[in-house]
Amino acid sequence: MSDEGGETIAEARRLETGTSRAVVVFFALACVGLAVDLWSKHVAFDPHFVPGPRQPIAGGWATFELTTSFNEGALFGVGQGWTWLFALLSLVAVAGVFFWMFRLGGRSSAWLTVALGLILAGTLGNLFDRAGCHGEVYPEGLVRAGQVRYAVRDFLLFTFGQPETPIGQRYHYPVFNFADVFLVTGAIMLVLKSFQAEEDDEPEEAVQERQAATSDESAGPGGLTTPASNPGTTPPDPLGSPPEEPAS
Repeated sequence: MSDEGGETIAEARRLETGTSRAVVVFFALACVGLAVDLWSKHVAFDPHFVPGPRQPIAGGWATFELTTSFNEGALFGVGQGWTWLFALLSLVAVAGVFFWMFRLGGRSSAWLTVALGLILAGTLGNLFDRAGCHGEVYPEGLVRAGQVRYAVRDFLLFTFGQPETPIGQRYHYPVFNFADVFLVTGAIMLVLKSFQAEEDDEPEEAVQERQAATSDESAGPGGLTTPASNPGTTPPDPLGSPPEEPAS
């Protein structure tokens, strides 16, 4: 086998090892992110949990506090009452993440692997809530009292404004959760990736085709490996060549 063929196979094996590690990172990010989101929601919505006082940030120009809110829409409260639609879109997003990761060669890029892992974590975290798996129900006094609440649990609240401005007049950023953080972070990473130059990363199908081509080149007729030529050995004459006449 030539040196060029050996280098090609070594490079293909290196890419294969890299993609295997990317899969581990992808699922690890998704699982850890999902666990953090669900655990934080469980703690914040525990009836016995008492949140601390509002905390000033950046000299009072921003504040942070823990509160509890149910969102039956999407990010920023858009589309209230359309929980079932956003649940279906979440399923589509999960399928899209896996398709991008494993069919479109997303795992060949470390940046895309992290972005898709974060998006999967956030999507599953909010899908868990939209499916009503949290077990929360509407309180007494409401029309749907006792019914399962198919809504996303939010609890992180930031406000912005001048320190002397009363809290009611400050800008209240929409209440969110860690799943939203993972989703937005992954989406921003994808946007930044779109502005980057094309990398030399190859899709998995291209790597497999190159491996197959290399194997075919290194094998002779019938699948036998063609031996390398030896400089000290004179190759046999081609078939049909006339024999050399002895010198007179």
